[in-house]
Amino acid sequence: MIDIVCLKWGTKFSPEYVNNLYSGIKRNTTIPFKLHCFTEDSTDIISDIIIHKLPDLGIDGWWNKIYLFNKDLPFTSNTPIMFFDLDTLVTGNIDHILSYDVKTLVGLENFYRGGFATGLLMWRHGVMNHVWEIFNKDMRGHINSTSDGDQEFTGRYLPANTEYFQTLFPDQIYSYKQSCSEGLPADARIVCYHGTPSIIESYSHYVENYDGQWFPQQWPKEHWRTP
Repeated sequence: MIDIVCLKWGTKFSPEYVNNLYSGIKRNTTIPFKLHCFTEDSTDIISDIIIHKLPDLGIDGWWNKIYLFNKDLPFTSNTPIMFFDLDTLVTGNIDHILSYDVKTLVGLENFYRGGFATGLLMWRHGVMNHVWEIFNKDMRGHINSTSDGDQEFTGRYLPANTEYFQTLFPDQIYSYKQSCSEGLPADARIVCYHGTPSIIESYSHYVENYDGQWFPQQWPKEHWRTP
């Protein structure tokens, strides 16, 4: 059994994102798991998902991710935890990913410029507590010292043996914007969204932004649903 966590803060993501993430994982693994959602508002989140009250830390959005490294959260010390951003599609079997014997920390390599990214994480509970402790001492100061959010801050304090999902599982984890706008790659297991288009926009209407022109496709809708 593995504990999987997600984070819902504010109004950017509706409860549908939490519910559909749970359903996507459930359809694509045979490994027993519990999905834990840390949130200040659990309205309309299905009962299969374990709710944890997200404390009011006085910070926004992605910065709350660092709280998940707190060793005092209700997980067993040194057991693996998997984190998914809510704007993530699970599109194929992920048994081998969820059962990976993580040493300390696995993260994403930034799809565009390299470096550490936090849209998908796996770590052993307690081993990243130093990141939370450093951040907790001066949250506002650390926020003001970065230009790229929580992933830049976390990247300053990575364990020496940090690993990357794309290296461990090549050709299975993709950026929608970078690799999936014209169709789902054959062996894709996880598709990460970031910025525009959102999951809903990618199957519902035409979008034009600095990344180019994006036209609706129906394959995201096949994987973003409950049940």
